Amino acid sequence: MNVADTSEPLRASPYPDRKPLAMLRERRSSDTLIFLPTYNEHDAITPMIDALLALPGAADLLIVDDRSTDGTTAVVLARAAAEPRLGVIVRPGKLGVGSAHMLAWSYARDRGYRRIATLDADFSHDPNDIPRLLAALDAGADVAIGSRFADGARLDYVGWRRLVSRGANYLARTALGLQLTEYTTALRAARLDRVPEGLVEAIASEGYGFFLQCAVRFARAGLNVVEIPIHFHQRQHGASKISQIEILRGAFNLAVLAMQRGRTSYGNDAVSECPVCAQPFLTRTEAGGARCLACAYREAPAEALT
Repeated sequence: MNVADTSEPLRASPYPDRKPLAMLRERRSSDTLIFLPTYNEHDAITPMIDALLALPGAADLLIVDDRSTDGTTAVVLARAAAEPRLGVIVRPGKLGVGSAHMLAWSYARDRGYRRIATLDADFSHDPNDIPRLLAALDAGADVAIGSRFADGARLDYVGWRRLVSRGANYLARTALGLQLTEYTTALRAARLDRVPEGLVEAIASEGYGFFLQCAVRFARAGLNVVEIPIHFHQRQHGASKISQIEILRGAFNLAVLAMQRGRTSYGNDAVSECPVCAQPFLTRTEAGGARCLACAYREAPAEALT
């Protein structure tokens, strides 16, 4: 198991005194990686890990924790120390849920996984839907999305939250001219050999806007994307972490994506190693710079330095 030191300072980072802590197995034990991000999910994380480890197929698990303040970090590190199929990366602070997902994709590629599946840690997504998404990949899909709005799906939201959720996804479908019904969920699975490297890892949005941009990139790249109807539950523990500013950013992202209709080229490759934390998660940005998805180190585009 590789445990990265956390005592040396970062450069060009909003967290100048801390490096990420990685508890990662040297080898994968499956061709499938299941990923979930955590920030203050203490009450949900243990039963969620248990449920995922019990799924058929014995997939490996990865948790990216953004240094939770409620004890979640200690729980996942202790569990990883005893569980051969669980890896954990503890980042130096809240770097964004989208950034955590991009880190998981980069990690999956680096470790040679064939498939990746992602979900939330709060049981709003049923862990038993993961095998259904993976089965869709086995049946020929490149990407499978768990949809709250496809025929046969169920959504437990009521009132204003239900209206906003349905309205936002309907607006996205209309503005973008795509056939997808679901753009903002984290419940997804993909064949890594079918999704070009950089399509996901180089997305600009590091917050909740990542999910919209990612779904649009899947569709515009010509991938075979299928939607699986799911029952979306109210979270069982904790509170939603999406803020009003994230909602405003989402509206802005949708407007930009609508104006970019038809674009399919995203040629950005991951760099092998970060010069600060020595982890292989330094990813090029569309602007020509680079960012480490694990420790927040950033490099400016070359032209900005001249």
